[in-house]
Amino acid sequence: MLTFEQWPIDRLIEYARNPRKNDHAIDQMAAAIQEFGFRIPCVAQSDGRLVDGHLRLKAARKLGLATVPVILADDLTPTQIKAFRLLA
Repeated sequence: MLTFEQWPIDRLIEYARNPRKNDHAIDQMAAAIQEFGFRIPCVAQSDGRLVDGHLRLKAARKLGLATVPVILADDLTPTQIKAFRLLA
């Protein structure tokens, strides 16, 4: 079962080895969040480690948002998390 929560931005920890280097798209994502709202939540483990949503998190920081929607991924194994990071 998916658990949705609203988390303070500072609680999320970016994955240092994020395979996507897309900082060039932060402004575009921020504009989309402003226009449509935060429609796709970040995915994180309960300790704050981000699984998916690095670009959305950076855009939220740029917009000065205090919180972001998060789906908890504590039910995933380490292998599943690794695969999710590559495929999401």
